[in-house]
Amino acid sequence: MYSSPDGKRTLTASVTYVDDAARSLGLKFPKVADRLVKEVFCGGQGSPV
Repeated sequence: MYSSPDGKRTLTASVTYVDDAARSLGLKFPKVADRLVKEVFCGGQGSPV
């Protein structure tokens, strides 16, 4: 869960674990999460993944 300091914006998400190395998002998740947070809290300035 992420929230802006004033609490006006909150982002809640969940990721479902997949026990399959070929389908796992483990390596991609940090990049995707960073982009999503930037899109929501930084005025759409997320970089492409």
